[in-house]
Amino acid sequence: MACRLPGARNVNEYWRLLTEPRAQFSTVPDSRWHAAAFLSDSFRDPASAYTDTMALLPDVGHFDAAHYGIPPRRARSMDPQARLLIDLAREAIQDAGWEAEGFDREETSVITALTESGYREISTLRVRMRQLAGGEFGARAADPRWPESVRAVDGLHGTSVAGLLLNMGPNTVSSVFDLHGESYALDSACSGGLMAVANAVFALRAGRCRIALAGGAQLILTPDLLVGLCRIGAISRRGTCLPFGAEADGFVLGEGAGILVLRPLADALAAGDRVYAVIRGVGTANDGTVQGGMHPQAAGQLRALRRAYRDAGLPPDSVGYLEAHGTGTTVGDPVEIGVLRELRGERGAPAFLGAVKAVVGHALNAAGIAGLIKTVLAVHRGVIPPQPEFEPADRAGLDAAGLTIPTEPTRWPRSGRPRRAGVSAFGFGGTGVHLVVEESAPAPARPAPDEEPQLLVVSARDRAGLARHARELARTLADDRPPLAAVADTLARRAPLAERLALVAADTADAAAKLTAAADA
Repeated sequence: MACRLPGARNVNEYWRLLTEPRAQFSTVPDSRWHAAAFLSDSFRDPASAYTDTMALLPDVGHFDAAHYGIPPRRARSMDPQARLLIDLAREAIQDAGWEAEGFDREETSVITALTESGYREISTLRVRMRQLAGGEFGARAADPRWPESVRAVDGLHGTSVAGLLLNMGPNTVSSVFDLHGESYALDSACSGGLMAVANAVFALRAGRCRIALAGGAQLILTPDLLVGLCRIGAISRRGTCLPFGAEADGFVLGEGAGILVLRPLADALAAGDRVYAVIRGVGTANDGTVQGGMHPQAAGQLRALRRAYRDAGLPPDSVGYLEAHGTGTTVGDPVEIGVLRELRGERGAPAFLGAVKAVVGHALNAAGIAGLIKTVLAVHRGVIPPQPEFEPADRAGLDAAGLTIPTEPTRWPRSGRPRRAGVSAFGFGGTGVHLVVEESAPAPARPAPDEEPQLLVVSARDRAGLARHARELARTLADDRPPLAAVADTLARRAPLAERLALVAADTADAAAKLTAAADA
């Protein structure tokens, strides 16, 4: 797996954030747009927003095009969401241990969720200004030089159009890594990331591929979505997101991206892969005919959940944790609690409930991926992450559904069966997805050898990056204390970059100390 989420540049940082949850909400910086120009409480202004609080990723314009052999001009014309997917695909392939040794590229598919492109709107601004100057949308502009006064990205050129098409996100990943399975983008709005994973599962089951990279990305580079969602009152006025909370008044709009590497379990076990979790069941559904078009429908959500547990061959109360869609809206949360109560029945086994939007905001089509990676890590590590402290809006409803919302990290209760969890995402337009994930059976225990010194090789493009990487690795060793031999093996499976650090460590503590000293030096 690989991810970028507000406050977390990678999976390890994401887990630390989840176990000590702090909302990653802040004022929109002027480097995105001048938020003050849009801020207004007046609903009479259709181009205004009543908040300037979001959960954003830093440095979304940064991309090492040379590393991937992409010409700079072409890289600048690519949607930054596509650039982000390329970086995350590389990191996920590294996480699978395949970067240096390779994998079956012939049978690897790429399926991603991409909903909209603010970058395309910026890139075509000169075209739109020329239309405005010509009077296509009303009175002509008085100054004939007006269309040429726009300072945006490069003007359109030969590679621009391809770079701005959403399908080029996954297709560029396939091109960069020479992958020959199916490659496409899909859009089911807020359920898009989970729908991409669902489609990857279907493709793997059908034998259309042997490996799939699945996920989604969402960057918000123009104020359009913030303004539009404020128009319907979905955004929190207080700048908080409190799923199932008494003071909930909507969500905070966010960004994020994530990629998962999927393959049939039998193939993974045969190869000796580290398996985070098994996707046991998939359920998808649409609400059908809906009055008003955007209100969440209990019947549609229930269909998706029931189909997932039917597909998994499990009763709905067999999961110990549920990652809810949990938007923190006064319309959506009560519907979701009611659905879970009906699904689980009055005598369902107790379970924990959470929603990561309280920490990283609502990343729209990438929101489901944020919830899925959180849930997979919880299943893998046997710890249920907490929600930030809050006052529930409907304790009686939670109790009736047998659900508890933890406010501190909680060890997964022992039950004599594999750890299991469910993840939901429901999209504008009514398409919902639910996945059932399960702990993978542990590999047969091997006799633990006496710890021997290990060679650790760390590399990066430049010296500053090498120091940062060494320091991050030292922290992971100190916090998680993984087997040193496994860490050395993981590092050895990565393609080496120009700046390199090699050291021999006697044990995990020695490795952390030497890496920190090297980083400081």
